[in-house]
Amino acid sequence: ICHILPQRVQQWQKSPCIAEEHGKKMLERIHREQQDAHTRLKDMECHFHELEAIILRGKQQPVCEDEETNKSNRNNAHMQTFCVSCGQSISSHVALRHMEHCFVKYERKWSFGSLYPTCIEGATRLFCDVYDPKSKRYCKRLQVLCPEHSRDPKVSDDEVCGCPLVHNVFEVTGNFCRLPKSVCNLHYCWEKLRRAEVDLERVRTLSKLEELLEQEHKVRTAMTNRAGLLALMLHQTTQHDPLTADLRSKVES
Repeated sequence: ICHILPQRVQQWQKSPCIAEEHGKKMLERIHREQQDAHTRLKDMECHFHELEAIILRGKQQPVCEDEETNKSNRNNAHMQTFCVSCGQSISSHVALRHMEHCFVKYERKWSFGSLYPTCIEGATRLFCDVYDPKSKRYCKRLQVLCPEHSRDPKVSDDEVCGCPLVHNVFEVTGNFCRLPKSVCNLHYCWEKLRRAEVDLERVRTLSKLEELLEQEHKVRTAMTNRAGLLALMLHQTTQHDPLTADLRSKVES
């Protein structure tokens, strides 16, 4: 080892390693993607707090009966559609309520658990994390969508819907739906769905960060092993052209 290793180290230092250059470029790309993901996560946290503020503003609106909306709901009561879960033909007037109940019924049949609770720094209200003593696992559903451990509160007669109204699907008008929440079928469970949308995007960003961290670990491990003792002793680079330090084969023009 003392006779061969110094020569191999000298050869390693003289000839540039193309794999090492590729590894450095991959690390730079991974670091850029990590920064973008962290920025995205911060934006989603801000969006989370903005949504909570919008929900609070909507709850402060006074209740107002809209005769035109009630008339439109009565006119649409005869229209039929099919439930995406059970396939049953239902009235469009109560389609959202029926589909939500079907989703809860089927979701309760499945279990999503982990042996360890979630510990994410800076994350607010993400996973359910209720411990089940029977399965000895922590629930890993989204907290706002978990049908087992988080039930929707009862709606009072004087509670307002409070859903932000939009024009042409995406243009926010700044107004809120002021129908009683127990009557409004158009915006059924809108708070839960909006919260779930934000939380799901946060989970995707966290999964992306975990994937990038694993990629970085693999690249760094490969770069470390490439210049290790065993690799230097077992492998040798033969430099056929002493006039050039670039050992890559070049295509003749």
